[in-house]
Amino acid sequence: MSGKKKTEKPESKGPSFNSPKEEAAFWENHSPLDFPGEFEAVEADIDRPLRHERVLSIRLDELTITKMEALARQRHIGKSTLARMLIVQGLEKFSRTG
Repeated sequence: MSGKKKTEKPESKGPSFNSPKEEAAFWENHSPLDFPGEFEAVEADIDRPLRHERVLSIRLDELTITKMEALARQRHIGKSTLARMLIVQGLEKFSRTG
C-alpha cells in the first residue's frame, strides 16, 4: 500500500444517461457550460495528419436542408459529414453504372 492518500471526487451533479442515444439527445440542447465546476479543461494531442481537403459550397433548398439535418441528428453526425458521405456514395454508385 502506498503512502499517497487517494482524494475522492465529490459526487457529480451532472446528468446520467441510460443509453448513448439518450446522452446524444441531451447534449444536442445543452452545453457543459450549463454545469459549472463539473468539467475541467484538458489538453489533447490529435494523432491525425492534416488532410488536404478543399471546400465546395452548394446551394440546397430549405426542404432538402431540413431533411439533411433530421437524418444527421438521427445518426448523431453533423449535416456536413452526412452530405459528404452521401456525395461519396453517390459518386461511387454513379461510377459503377457508367
